[in-house]
Amino acid sequence: MTNTSAAARRTVTALMIFLAVCGMALVLDAKPAGAAASSDRLVLNWAEGGDRLVVSGVGYRARDLVEVRLGSSPIQQTRGDDNGRIEVSVPQDLLTAGMSGASIVLAGRSVSGTSRILISAIPPRAAARGPVDLLPWGLGALALAALLLGLWLRRGRLTAAGTVAAPAGYRSRHAA
Repeated sequence: MTNTSAAARRTVTALMIFLAVCGMALVLDAKPAGAAASSDRLVLNWAEGGDRLVVSGVGYRARDLVEVRLGSSPIQQTRGDDNGRIEVSVPQDLLTAGMSGASIVLAGRSVSGTSRILISAIPPRAAARGPVDLLPWGLGALALAALLLGLWLRRGRLTAAGTVAAPAGYRSRHAA
């Protein structure tokens, strides 16, 4: 075996380790140090291409009435599920254009009966796809390129070095 093929194997191995680390970074759920506890959370997400806003809150009294407001104006009232989770869809027509940054407020009662108010700003809608959306495809293309490079180097090494041996008796029976 030559130094070139050993170096190529080391390069392909290092590339595969790098891809594995990048893949794990995509899978792991990284939370900032000051992230809110799971019992005190209000989550706002745009759904269906920005046509509606999904508002989710937890920690309310089971099956109790919760008021959803946009700033100071009420949008609707809803009841929580058996676990005190609230999920409401707010149509885009209720949210006026340019309301990014306005407050969504969930007001109700907590499990202990005290007042529970969660407030969050309306997130901006995504205008287009960004580089994070292309990251998995880029990593997949890089892994495929590394695999093909490894196969090409292996094929070149085996045919050039003459290490491919025919099965015993093959050449004597199949001589041209």
